[in-house]
Amino acid sequence: MTAGFGLEKLGFLAQRFPRITLLIVAALTVPLAFAAAKVEFSSDVREIFRSGTQEYRNLQMVEAQYPQSGEDVLLLVQADDLFTLDNLKRLRDLHLNLHFVDGVKYVSSMFSAHDPPDSTGSAEAVFPMEVSEAELPALREALLAHPFVSGKLLSDDATTALFVVAIEPRPKIDDLRVVADDLRKVTDEALAGTDMHGDLSGVAFFRLEIVGALMRDQRILIGAGFTVSLIICLIFFRSPVYALLAGVPAGIAVLWTLGITELRGQEITVLTGVVPGLVTVLVFASSLHLMVGLKRNLVSGASPREAIASSVRDIGPACVLAAMTTAIALLSLALVPHALVSGFGLTAAIGTAVAFLVTITVLPALAALLLGRRGAKENSDQTLNRIFAATSAGCRSLGRRILSHPEAFLAVGLVVAIGAGVLYATISPSYQYRDYLPSGSQASKVMNVVDAQFAGTEAVLLHIQWPEGKDLDSSEVLALVGESHKTLESLPLVTKAMSLHSIETWMLEGGLMKEQILRFLEEARSPFIERMMSVDHKSALVAGYFPAVDASELVPVLDDLEADLVGLRAAHPEAGFVATGIAAHSARASYEMIVDLNRSLMLAIGLNILLIGLVFWSLRAGLYSMLTNILPIAVAGAILHLTGAGLQFTCVVAFTIGFGIAVDNAIHILNYYRLMRSNGEAVKPALEETIATIGPALAVGCLVLIVGFGGTIFSELPSLRLFGEVVIMLLATALLANLLVLPALIAFVEGRSEQKSAAPQTTKGG
Repeated sequence: MTAGFGLEKLGFLAQRFPRITLLIVAALTVPLAFAAAKVEFSSDVREIFRSGTQEYRNLQMVEAQYPQSGEDVLLLVQADDLFTLDNLKRLRDLHLNLHFVDGVKYVSSMFSAHDPPDSTGSAEAVFPMEVSEAELPALREALLAHPFVSGKLLSDDATTALFVVAIEPRPKIDDLRVVADDLRKVTDEALAGTDMHGDLSGVAFFRLEIVGALMRDQRILIGAGFTVSLIICLIFFRSPVYALLAGVPAGIAVLWTLGITELRGQEITVLTGVVPGLVTVLVFASSLHLMVGLKRNLVSGASPREAIASSVRDIGPACVLAAMTTAIALLSLALVPHALVSGFGLTAAIGTAVAFLVTITVLPALAALLLGRRGAKENSDQTLNRIFAATSAGCRSLGRRILSHPEAFLAVGLVVAIGAGVLYATISPSYQYRDYLPSGSQASKVMNVVDAQFAGTEAVLLHIQWPEGKDLDSSEVLALVGESHKTLESLPLVTKAMSLHSIETWMLEGGLMKEQILRFLEEARSPFIERMMSVDHKSALVAGYFPAVDASELVPVLDDLEADLVGLRAAHPEAGFVATGIAAHSARASYEMIVDLNRSLMLAIGLNILLIGLVFWSLRAGLYSMLTNILPIAVAGAILHLTGAGLQFTCVVAFTIGFGIAVDNAIHILNYYRLMRSNGEAVKPALEETIATIGPALAVGCLVLIVGFGGTIFSELPSLRLFGEVVIMLLATALLANLLVLPALIAFVEGRSEQKSAAPQTTKGG
């Protein structure tokens, strides 16, 4: 059995029956391409931390009872002075017209404000039907003193008004585009010809911007990676035929991967958006190794058929093993109990398998058809021969330097690994959901204004649940909500709290009796009230608002809240208290996810070391790969620590992908080194020949991978940019580690063993 478990024999079959192979591939590609055209994009930031945990179930429970929480569209209107007669008239018309947009449930703004109800329950609107110039100062003061307007719907300087537009929860993306377009149209018409300007934001608009960014990134990652990889192949091989040999399998593999994704019922997310680009560069990287071997065989005088067979036989097993180690690393992500990451791991692992299958079948079949017509023309390409000779000579010279002082190279590698590992171990986790939104987007800028001038865009939700069958007494309910309100309001970060306690305080000012309040609210069932209590579910909701912060700042505040809830639960055992909300859940879940991802990364490292050891039937081979492929992870983590970027969960996902790909370099080196040793070469000559032969392909392959992932740097999503930067750091460091440290390690260990075994023979011979 070969290192590739015999799977490389698919290449022999493809070479022997090229036309049949390509017909089968074409027959599979047509329906999968049709499916790929229908794949959809996911945009819900909640999906990032979807899991089966109790914390996530708590969030789902609260969202089910209060479906409007977090779903609002925010319309921000700004001007130097909103309080002119014309501006107020336009804004009132805007408030009314927004209600007529299909998909809008209701609108809250300063025009919704009422005076507190009197003893009979009557409440006058703050805005009269007609307003005179003389009444404007008093009206402005009244609104700035209103507890539900000031700092919530109108800024303290009265230059910014906020319209909260409630829409149907989680509409389909196409329906959401229609609602968004209608809202923009109504807003533009209402504000046309004034000094006011309006901007829309909120979770719904984040969804639209995320989808737009994902679609754009797909085009960049696939298009740029594909184009630049083809150019690299053209420059290196100086032949369009060789570019075709790599390009056709890459295109087919991408279509297959997207088609399978659609057939599995999966959507493209902020993580799986990189999978087509990953598949593209994996195909090009594997194709490069096969084509370098093929070219080397042709230059040495072999016929096209012999050259293809020899390349598949010598390099195919390493390609199989490389695909397996990458897939194992990615499948380890499927064990993480978060749907976004586990779904990405499975999708990327399937893409890796597809990349190998298409490469090992399509490339030999195409080569048999295309190169068979060229005959021995390869031998006459002296320019290309000189390129091969020059790159090989450069790598050979590098190998000699390493092998002349292996101890020094190994010592440097160990020092870097230990130092970087210490920094990696002390890095702090980091998460903000806005890192998963397009940077510089208008919706994000609006949220920044809301954070600066209003209570904030984030909220901790404290849910209070009374048992079924319990009759709720008004004073008891309001007293408990009041305690909870004060608990939440006293937390650091929280700027304002909203609850039934806020309404109680306001209503008592109007003359309504305390015992009347709950009955009044139950009968009113206004959309505003339904955000704070659910009559049907016998629950209440207290919301504490604060500006967006990093998870590292929010988690300690949540810990303080949990400590406070211990006392509330003890004092009120009949009620249930749950602290949740998308901000609170994602802050805690990001920490837990990073722990889970690190655990899956360790599992991937252990399994791959074991696999390499078993395949090469050598514990040493597995240990060799461990040092040189953990080193890049430590270095990338140290750089994140030193730059203050923090450890985001996308970074750990990038570590896993980078490790899976980096191991491929070690496999190709170990595979060719074993081949040289089996041919009777001593340790250092075998290593020198390995570096001279495999080094150029590794370098060009690394360049292709870096270029492929380099497209992420142009992404509008900060998380995806960081993901790409980390992968690029890993790939570059892994290339250096495998070319410099791995040969030094092998020479140090096996060279000394060889010398010891040779010493007795020399003594005996003497």
